[in-house]
Amino acid sequence: MKASISKKHLLDGIRTAAHAIRGRTALPILSHVLIASEGNSLRFSATDHQIGISTTVPAQVLEEGELALPASFAAEVISSLPEADVILESTEGNQVRVSCPPSEFQIVSLSPSEFPGLPEVPDTTWFEIEAKQLRTGLRRTEFACSVDELRAILLGVLFVYSGDTLKCVATDTHRLAVDTRMVKAGEGEARAVVPSRAINELSRLLTDEGDVRVHISERQVMFTLGTLTLTATLIEGQYPNYERVIPTESDKRIVVPTALFLPAVRRAEIVARADLSRAVLKTSGEKVSIRARSGTVGQAYEEVEAVREGDDIEIAFNAGFLLDVLNVIDSEGVQMDMDGPLSPTVVRPADADDGYLCVVMPMQLQEGLDQV
Repeated sequence: MKASISKKHLLDGIRTAAHAIRGRTALPILSHVLIASEGNSLRFSATDHQIGISTTVPAQVLEEGELALPASFAAEVISSLPEADVILESTEGNQVRVSCPPSEFQIVSLSPSEFPGLPEVPDTTWFEIEAKQLRTGLRRTEFACSVDELRAILLGVLFVYSGDTLKCVATDTHRLAVDTRMVKAGEGEARAVVPSRAINELSRLLTDEGDVRVHISERQVMFTLGTLTLTATLIEGQYPNYERVIPTESDKRIVVPTALFLPAVRRAEIVARADLSRAVLKTSGEKVSIRARSGTVGQAYEEVEAVREGDDIEIAFNAGFLLDVLNVIDSEGVQMDMDGPLSPTVVRPADADDGYLCVVMPMQLQEGLDQV
């Protein structure tokens, strides 16, 4: 293969595809990016057998074919070149000549025939959704994914596609995040757990423009945005019945201004992290206090205004968990529905039709320390 391509496009193609590459791999070819000619463009692909990323960029193809480049080394070489067009050319002995006068490199590579193909995902079950909508749905749920390797099914985001809606669900058993979005078009229905690593890469690649087409098969999922494609192997197993842990009724509710509550919890977390991240919320009239204390670092106390329904309550939470959900709520107000100090609390935007909620399990109050 031989092609002429701008330095920017070449570097973008390699760096985008290379996000599919793990730091260490038993197969040397999996540290490479495959570059293949496609008409007046080049397609860059990489995979670690769990996820695969490919993207197409414009180029002048002088000789059709394909070649492989060691991703990390090639990116470092190309980033050092002048801002000009670069000539890529495969030569004998699985080497690649990279020319950008006055510079020229001869890079030792591997045969492109060793590169594993990215999986084909049939289009029997698919849907289209605005990229901005999907990006928001993932941002509001992925933080709740488990990191416990012993519960593999929780190491990703559950996609529940049915009719004209997509639900994104994540839980680590201490909190549960559910986001509901409308899709633009689709066919079939599916429940699929997309691994966290694929979700993280997808979130990074998504922009606020355009639509994403999602294909889901029994074992694979494919996301396509323009010329960019990400495929991933789904996590197999039965996802827990998340709906039964969402409280349907509560006798206490507080609504607090996000702009006041979020920074107050953030300040309390500085102290709380020295005591299992415990922060205590206590309502009193039209106020809610946020308190954290530690025998080693001190204490923090703050009050913010609140609208309360039901009796006063004192309840403890992991401050980090509260921050995670508060950071993804974009509305002016935060609503918290609860029954008692040990019952799950539902945190959601004060906007009733937002389609988002997060269930947070409280922590045990420490008698004589938390209670005042």
